[in-house]
Amino acid sequence: MAGRLTAWLVLLTLAGGCECGSKSAPEESEAVPEGFEEIMKDHAALSLAARNSLIRGQLPVAQQAMRKLAFFMEHVPAPAQGKEYARITKELAEQVRTSADLEEASMSFARLSYACGECHHALDRGPPMKLDPVPEGEDIQTHMRRHYWAVERMWEALLAHSTGAFQSAAEVLAEAPLHGSHDPDDESHDGVTKLAYEVHDLAFAAAVEGKAGEDEYVPKPGEEAVDEPSGWGQAEVFGRILFACNQCHGMLEVQPPLTHEERRNAEP
Repeated sequence: MAGRLTAWLVLLTLAGGCECGSKSAPEESEAVPEGFEEIMKDHAALSLAARNSLIRGQLPVAQQAMRKLAFFMEHVPAPAQGKEYARITKELAEQVRTSADLEEASMSFARLSYACGECHHALDRGPPMKLDPVPEGEDIQTHMRRHYWAVERMWEALLAHSTGAFQSAAEVLAEAPLHGSHDPDDESHDGVTKLAYEVHDLAFAAAVEGKAGEDEYVPKPGEEAVDEPSGWGQAEVFGRILFACNQCHGMLEVQPPLTHEERRNAEP
């Protein structure tokens, strides 16, 4: 209970605007401690491993990656402007590590990604957005690659602190519904089509206004939204999409190829 309360306090800090330093560059002597850049590469690799593990429904693998990430965040000195973010990031990584199930882990990981984006913005650094073209084609394999392309770009947008890029990626997912022409009551596997509809509805809401509420009216494309999209709201949407992905893959008993090497080996 205490751990969950701590997590919510951390999340409230981020959502309300963390006073963790401005985006202006610090003095060169304190900007980047020795070894920090190499550790951030490890940080990125562990985050990617956790994300892909959650998409596949492999909770123990994701938790192991987050255990290592939390250790790095505790023992590696961060730039002066990033120290508070490092503390928050460690707290959220611990939340993923101790999650009771895939839903809790997916939501905690999405919030962690949002916190990473806030830190990258404050330090004026972070991973670049990839520019791979959207996969084209109508067969199911290409359709699923387009789905993964959109999820990957949405995650990168959280890390880059870019609500606009998140909405653009969500549009791709919303325009290519996974359920196709299937009726949600006509299922080949129990619950799969309903999950596909849920992912499409989440993507549509994220593309329009960057959030998805239970009972909120979602404006149509081109219709003015009341609130500007927020990274916090987008992280909540992303967590729900992650959970829907691992649920669907578990129902179908599939392990989607996610890395470049896996996708290359899967090509005919």
